[in-house]
Amino acid sequence: MAVLLLSVAAVVPTGDGTEVFRAGQTPPAPQSNDEFRAQVSAIVQAYRAGDTTKGRQSIEQFRLPNPQAWFSEHLGPQQGADLAIRYDRLYANFAESFEHTVQAIVANHNADLDINVESGKGETPTIVRRGAKLSGVVSVKPADLFYCHFKIIVQTKDHSYTSSWAHTFVHQDGAFRFMGFGGWPFWAWQDGTEGADPKGGSFSTPPVLMSRVDPGYPHEARSKKVEGVVVVRLLIDKEGFVKRADVLSGDPLLTDAALHAVRQWRYKSATLGGEPSESEATANINFTLH
Repeated sequence: MAVLLLSVAAVVPTGDGTEVFRAGQTPPAPQSNDEFRAQVSAIVQAYRAGDTTKGRQSIEQFRLPNPQAWFSEHLGPQQGADLAIRYDRLYANFAESFEHTVQAIVANHNADLDINVESGKGETPTIVRRGAKLSGVVSVKPADLFYCHFKIIVQTKDHSYTSSWAHTFVHQDGAFRFMGFGGWPFWAWQDGTEGADPKGGSFSTPPVLMSRVDPGYPHEARSKKVEGVVVVRLLIDKEGFVKRADVLSGDPLLTDAALHAVRQWRYKSATLGGEPSESEATANINFTLH
């Protein structure tokens, strides 16, 4: 059975861009810890009971109820509308990923979810990730931010697995609301550089192509000077073998050669909940005459 653990610690940046927790710093109020734990527990319990509808409704509690009004109040009327549109996009990514993460945790009976909560680190980043750009936006009415570090732990007799990530939240209208990926609110970054969660969840990894076979050029296609791309959808099994291959598009003179090639490809299998899992992938096979 998946277990939800909650512990409190403070997080401080290190020189190499990583973050470590340090005991002895002032944590948020116990009531805040209890509220956050209750929100996450409600989601886990709903999915454990097989109630997807209730689970999604519980995840929705992390959404800011009236984004435009909140951003107008805290960051100025001129920022309100644009930030609300941006927030909706980022929240959708967060919610989709979080749902997949919880589903994977519930499916793995050896998984524990550990949550470390602390008061936020402000809205001015002290560490700039590669590819990220500071926006320079500063609130006109600062809000109390919270930082939460999630860590999934899987421990079996054969192997151990951990996965961790972090989000920033604000407490509004009786619940914690998502405000950004990592240690700072999303408005601290320029649009498009604020980061994102993996769509498949934080408890999964995609398949990785390890060995490929290039297709032979069909004689008829070559004689007719047919070129193009064949797009194939693959079902990859837990061992990394192509279990099924279906053509999505491509010239009929090229498809058989493409299918014959991709069926010989080998992958490092995807994982779900720390365990090998079947997965789907899309392959583009180019046929070009030289």
